[in-house]
Amino acid sequence: MTWSRLICCIGILAIVSGCQTNNLERQLSYNKSKLQEIEQERDRLEFQLATCEGQQKVAMDELASLQRRYADLSASKVALESEMSALLARPEPASAQIDDFVVEDLGSFEGIEGLTATSDESGLRLTIDQSVLFSSGSAEVTRKGQETLKKMAAVLKSEYPNRTIRVEGHTDSTPIKKTKSRWASNWELSSYRACAVLRRLLAENAVNSSSVSAIGFADQRPVGNNDTKEGRRMNRRVEVIVEN
Repeated sequence: MTWSRLICCIGILAIVSGCQTNNLERQLSYNKSKLQEIEQERDRLEFQLATCEGQQKVAMDELASLQRRYADLSASKVALESEMSALLARPEPASAQIDDFVVEDLGSFEGIEGLTATSDESGLRLTIDQSVLFSSGSAEVTRKGQETLKKMAAVLKSEYPNRTIRVEGHTDSTPIKKTKSRWASNWELSSYRACAVLRRLLAENAVNSSSVSAIGFADQRPVGNNDTKEGRRMNRRVEVIVEN
């Protein structure tokens, strides 16, 4: 073999070897890329599996909670049905029948200054405007208020004897300023005003001391809008409740 032919064979072998190396490198690069894709797909599936398992646990916990709630409601339903059956079997007292309710005749209270009388199933409610009873910031009954209470007491004494009576004091939402040294808040003022009216009723022998009470609600039970002048005027009141 001549040197030229030998060199030619070596070149051919080098070319073939180089092609094989390039093919192997391309195959290796492709395999690495596919492996990376497979690993990414595996990670995605593992994440979905973990998410599904978490959702399944939440669903199972919610199902257990709903089952417990259903059992509690079923037990409550049985208890209420039993109680209802017992109530229906009990004879209805005559005092509880709607037909027995008689609307009060409030004509005797007409013409008494500052007083509004209403009645319902619970009893009689006498509402007295604060401007008739007291001066601003005061719990001392005015002369005009004394006259109103005297007339009201006369009716209570003659037409509503031996009834349980509750006196309630109410104010608007305006904080006390001028008489702050005497009344810490509207709670104290409303309570003292209720007591002042109660004392006048006791002095007129219109109520029994063992069946009368007084309480102050401050601005917590408004009948008007405290954002308006008229609403605040309506809220400043004393109410005398004569229970049935």
